[in-house]
Amino acid sequence: MEKQLKEVAQIEKLLADPWKVDLQEFWEQSLHNPDPDKRKLYDALHTYVLDKRQTDLINEKHFVL
Repeated sequence: MEKQLKEVAQIEKLLADPWKVDLQEFWEQSLHNPDPDKRKLYDALHTYVLDKRQTDLINEKHFVL
């Protein structure tokens, strides 16, 4: 149980600032990880971080469509 809490805390810390995350690492893992479930996880993490970055940019005051 304690190990799971540590893993959740690491994930939350990792995703706290989407600009500090290495998207290339997620992308590489989603393409080349031998475990299909882990590939899905890394793909979801890549999509999540990309979406958060996009939302941050769109919400900037000077952003205009």
